[in-house]
Amino acid sequence: MRAFVKTGDRWLMPRMGAAALWFLAAGSWLTTVPVCAQEPGGFSKQRLAPSVVSLAGVAWDVDAVDVIHYELNLTLAMTEELMGGTTSLRVVLKNIAGGMTDRVALHAARLQIDSARVNGVACSVATDSYAEAIALIAPSGVHFMSGETLAVSIGYRRLAGVTRPGGRWGYYYFRDSLGIPAHLGYTMSEPSDARFWMPCHDDPSDKATADIRVTVPDGYVAVSNGKLLGTDHPVAGFIRWHWREDHLIAPYLMAITASRFTVSSMPFVRAAGDTIPLQYYVWAPDSVETAAYLPVVHEMTAGLSEIFGPYPFDKYGMVCIVPFSYGGMEHQSITTMNRHLKTEEWVVLHELAHQWWGNLVTCATWADIWLNESFATYSEALWHELKGGPDGLRSYMMNSLLHFYYGSWQGAAYDPEGQGFHLFDDVVYSKGAWILHTLRGAVGDSVFFRTLRAYRARYAGSNATTAQFQAVADSVAGSSTAWFFDAWVHGMGWPIYNVRRGWSGDTLKVTVSQLQSASWPVFPMWLQLRIRGGGHDTTVTVWNDARSATYAFRPGFAADSIELDPQDRVLKQVTYTATAVEEVIRVPEHMMLEQNYPNPFNGTTVIRFSAGDAAGARVRLVVHDVLGREVAVLYEGPGAVGERSVSFDASRLASGVYLYTLQAGERRSTRPMLLIR
Repeated sequence: MRAFVKTGDRWLMPRMGAAALWFLAAGSWLTTVPVCAQEPGGFSKQRLAPSVVSLAGVAWDVDAVDVIHYELNLTLAMTEELMGGTTSLRVVLKNIAGGMTDRVALHAARLQIDSARVNGVACSVATDSYAEAIALIAPSGVHFMSGETLAVSIGYRRLAGVTRPGGRWGYYYFRDSLGIPAHLGYTMSEPSDARFWMPCHDDPSDKATADIRVTVPDGYVAVSNGKLLGTDHPVAGFIRWHWREDHLIAPYLMAITASRFTVSSMPFVRAAGDTIPLQYYVWAPDSVETAAYLPVVHEMTAGLSEIFGPYPFDKYGMVCIVPFSYGGMEHQSITTMNRHLKTEEWVVLHELAHQWWGNLVTCATWADIWLNESFATYSEALWHELKGGPDGLRSYMMNSLLHFYYGSWQGAAYDPEGQGFHLFDDVVYSKGAWILHTLRGAVGDSVFFRTLRAYRARYAGSNATTAQFQAVADSVAGSSTAWFFDAWVHGMGWPIYNVRRGWSGDTLKVTVSQLQSASWPVFPMWLQLRIRGGGHDTTVTVWNDARSATYAFRPGFAADSIELDPQDRVLKQVTYTATAVEEVIRVPEHMMLEQNYPNPFNGTTVIRFSAGDAAGARVRLVVHDVLGREVAVLYEGPGAVGERSVSFDASRLASGVYLYTLQAGERRSTRPMLLIR
């Protein structure tokens, strides 16, 4: 899932007028249902506790249910927000105290339950609003055994005018009067809202197969997960769409979207004799643009298949809608795309990558959500690498460092909610992607990509925890990676390095200090140090696992610059100091431009530079914005011997990325800096 990127954009649910509607459910006509006024409310992905309802004598244990298969037979009115029908489930009971029970519990919230049967036996229904669950209670004398497979059937309706907590509607309906080309109905369940439109075991760890039949008025297309098995007409004026997902799917990834869509399609060949469709369901005004974009989706699918292994499902579809509060949502095999971003490369790639990371392999708990979102976000970087090589990868990763100012980056990637952050805060997106990039740099490309493939192979069609991903990394690397996961995944913050350098005789001494808050861990890491001078260039690797460590080298040449992590493979901030107390001050032979400090900065920052052996040449140090416009001249004149520093006052500039360039004679050097207000 990618959050909607336009600041302040928040779609509101419309106010529904009073009306009445005949509506079809489970193949038969139901009585008229009044449609009450619905208060507008925003979309929210936070899980908010509803009001507590205490029901004495009812034991709740939804986790005792293991769903094997869902069979949904639903009808969408498409003139109002009403939906209803039957959900049938095949479930296995597990871990039942005493070995037997007289009830089956499932998640269901704000649904009108009309009937409930277990193995054909009519059951009474009790509701617990706090647990957002129902219990199907068998008649006296009827019991179900632990380990028994049960057939559960529930007839229900989702009514208008029912208060739902925190904007958690589950099913959303919009009229074309909002300016959209047709009436629109769709579901959106992540993380825990599937229970608002179907009875289920609403937990990411309980994956099942599914048959989904959706009846809509003629002229409407109902799109869902898996393969389209066909359509029929249960009654005059209505069409029923039958989709089947033979691959295991978590409830939050199940979806229905219905409107007057057109579809564009092109084949994707996974292997000889194995072809699946790539599809885009859109309103007619968008059909030309999206059909022309499918070759790009084909290229993305081929590229990610090359990296991660074959695309895992029977189709890859996208359905383009608005209003929709997110950039996209990775419903299994049928991504929901925001119409405003329907061909936005980073969103399309992100949701496609989720088909491997999040859908094929699903986080076992919401504390492990970074296994979904960080992997999909890093896939964006890998796509840039496929297109632009190492420079494309580096550019993407360096741009994402602009997110340092997100408060959640100070937390750990694991369990954002446990730290007080939103479940889908940026710590599990861009920071998590940087953690994966850092792991790749630490273990090397071969081990990293073999780890991803082994992780996929081990947990395909299943769920995984962070500890299980770590165990796969251990196995592939042939040694423990606890040193990495403990600090980088479970630890707060990131390393803030300071590099001090100087000479003692012919020995170059480099001190690397970690200056981050004492409440943040020391971050163990293999660090590269690039040493340059006198036309020489060499890179050494050191192990750094202390608040401060000094390394001594005899490079055999007059080194005039040190660069930490020259390939930008480590999540970090870094500053440089030219000399230490006991060291000999030297005159650099070559032009030198250091990273500004502090960076990011607010107001003023300091830049150190030297013209080196171009001391007699004309020297300019200037600042540009990202459009190339010169915003400040910090130094202009003849080069000076030795190192010097200037202060840059940016108090009158807007927040953003700026570039500062040193030109000494024919030589130029440029570095970025980030101004935050």
